[in-house]
Amino acid sequence: MTMNEKNVVCIQSSDARELHRAGWIIIDSSTIIENGYLEIKNGSILGVHKGMPKERSIDHGPGVLMPPLVNTHLHLELSALKNSLTVDKGFAFWVKQLLEKREALGEEKLIKEAQKAVRDLVKSGNLYVGDISTLGMIKSIIEDSTLNGVCFHEFLGSDIQPSFTQKNDAVSFSLAGHAPHTTSPQLLSALKNRTDLDGLPFSIHVAESDDESKFIYDKKGGWADFLTSRGIDWASWNIGLKTPVSYIADMGLLDPLTIAVHLLNVNDKDLETIARSKAKVCVCPRSNKNLHGKLPDIEKMIKKGIKPSLGTDSLASCDSLNVFDEMAFVQKHYPGLDPATIFSMGTINGARTLGVERLTGTLSKGKRAQFLYQSLTATNQKDLLERITSNE
Repeated sequence: MTMNEKNVVCIQSSDARELHRAGWIIIDSSTIIENGYLEIKNGSILGVHKGMPKERSIDHGPGVLMPPLVNTHLHLELSALKNSLTVDKGFAFWVKQLLEKREALGEEKLIKEAQKAVRDLVKSGNLYVGDISTLGMIKSIIEDSTLNGVCFHEFLGSDIQPSFTQKNDAVSFSLAGHAPHTTSPQLLSALKNRTDLDGLPFSIHVAESDDESKFIYDKKGGWADFLTSRGIDWASWNIGLKTPVSYIADMGLLDPLTIAVHLLNVNDKDLETIARSKAKVCVCPRSNKNLHGKLPDIEKMIKKGIKPSLGTDSLASCDSLNVFDEMAFVQKHYPGLDPATIFSMGTINGARTLGVERLTGTLSKGKRAQFLYQSLTATNQKDLLERITSNE
């Protein structure tokens, strides 16, 4: 099966034995073969070889075969809100607009635009996702597509409700707490305990907004007023004189199965806490820049031993759900990061974050025979990675 989007071709091999040749093959960001081919059988990679195949093969051309991209954090159910929200009047105002406009659009429109967004993801080579849904309408859309990854049913407030989880090779179903400033500690603990039983990742937005940090440290402010207006009783939450990271750490939420999303407002101690816990991290720089006017400190995360993955957040706060675009943004705004690091953020780091690294993230032996071909030329390995991550 092949699908085209600009100069990207998505390839998923059949059960037959096949040889796929290209000018370059990226096994991972530090293992790149010039002039080689993939050996495929029964939907898996049998090996990666240098040179021209002596048997009949599929010659893709002088470009590059590479792993599919992983969008670790997105909200497909918000796709209908693209270009419809004001982003420069504060986060609380943006959230208020989002809730009002989402309700006004209706379920049919939300589903239609989510389906379109899924098609765009597949065409552009973003084949693995970590989707966050509060309305529960995305599960069947992803199941009916060729996307893989994890669907997270997100909860906020304080009501503990029955929830569905399931671990699968194609699409798993897990749970997410919205954020430490919108979800009660009792509910967060219940959700985390449920996902742990199935060995599934648990996702939570953490340290994203100034309102969140002020609320958790000071127990007052605009967000406290907003929660009260939404009927959420936060009086018993054990907040005050804490950062969002220290607050969820005290609750025991941080471990290797937790995905901490954003980490925009963090200090050195917070990052050291995350690193010690081995929790996974997903950053969404374009969304952060649009909504909050600042960027996460990716370089410092990496220095602390964290291996962040990339997400796009939603079309309500970002121009696209394409990780090629996210990598290009990172390359432009983080000149200290080398292209190999950025490429890993969009591939293997995302696979590890979602718990699918045994299936994808690299083109190594035993992984799924699911990969991309980009029609581009390069003079050397560094030039190749620079061209891919700049999305030229």
